[in-house]
Amino acid sequence: MSKILVTVVEGKCQGGYHKIADAWEIDYDDAKTPEGMCLGAFGSVYPYIMILLGDGKFRWEETKTKTRISCGDPKGIVLEIEKTEDE
Repeated sequence: MSKILVTVVEGKCQGGYHKIADAWEIDYDDAKTPEGMCLGAFGSVYPYIMILLGDGKFRWEETKTKTRISCGDPKGIVLEIEKTEDE
């Protein structure tokens, strides 16, 4: 089963909730707001998470199962979303 790894890679959280290197793992059976992730950040990445959980790809990316999304806050963070495989 695939999992999605969401990691803060750039920026400064306007609300002070997140810092660079914060990470969350999400799987299909648990596609809800991860503990510790604010709703603004989750709202920004949720559509991309669902694409990957549905075996979709990001055609514009070199690695088709990984992309970066900016949080909705004007001075917000950048989150990397990547599909990983369970061992």
